[in-house]
Amino acid sequence: MPRAALVAFAVFALVAPARADRVAPIASPVQRALRSPVVVVGKVTSIEKETVDAPLYPGSTNKVAHKIAVVKVETGLAGAENLTHIKIGFVTPAAGLRRGPDNPELKEGHEWLFFVTKHSDNGFYSIPYLTPPVESKAGDYKAQVESVKKALAAIADPAKAMKAEKAEDRYNAAVAIVYNLRSVPEGTRGEIEQVPLTAEESRPLLKALTEGPWKSMIASQAFNGFSVFSMLGLEEADGWKQPEPRAGQEFVEQTREAFAKWLDGAGKDYRIKKIVPKK
Repeated sequence: MPRAALVAFAVFALVAPARADRVAPIASPVQRALRSPVVVVGKVTSIEKETVDAPLYPGSTNKVAHKIAVVKVETGLAGAENLTHIKIGFVTPAAGLRRGPDNPELKEGHEWLFFVTKHSDNGFYSIPYLTPPVESKAGDYKAQVESVKKALAAIADPAKAMKAEKAEDRYNAAVAIVYNLRSVPEGTRGEIEQVPLTAEESRPLLKALTEGPWKSMIASQAFNGFSVFSMLGLEEADGWKQPEPRAGQEFVEQTREAFAKWLDGAGKDYRIKKIVPKK
């Protein structure tokens, strides 16, 4: 993959989600969870009769009608400590938006794996654009929930995750942790800033990224060592030099090898920068 493509990927990952009319792929449930402040498994117990007029996305001046689903929290996976119920707003057909995987209609009695943010102007939670919940009727629902649990456990305690006995477990945890660190949190409004971790915190994560397969994949499936490496945005100032393509060898594998060597040299003290909303 050309360097320009790598830069484009990294820039895309750093752009704050602000518009609800943009075109982008729907990320995997694990990626949705890693970007969302609140993740729960819950069942819709009722739909309130009255709708609420509210902006569809952060920064919008147009208000649309939201139905409000009352959801019983079966399992709080992130940001839901001590919550037994939450209210989740979703847009109605009258808002002029088509139904689809990114705009589901919540119905009483249905269970979902939700990825939500607190609506900035009202007292309910909202489903971020292209971050739909996963319905329990999905054939791989249980597997998706387990994958999300593992990823969230890793970001909750990175030091513990990096002490896993198996290299595969360390690799998968590092992919999740770095993706979380380098993604703009859903619901972010305004500017962001990048806060460096310590070198001691960064090095185990970076090393673990080299312990698993790197793959070049389409954007909607890009979640592996290569894709999160691209999110680091390494430059010449960091001592990083993009490898020259060699005939007969996959470029992503060449990049993995070059990255491993860089970690033992110029990158030994590199500090991963965490993306956070600017205060």
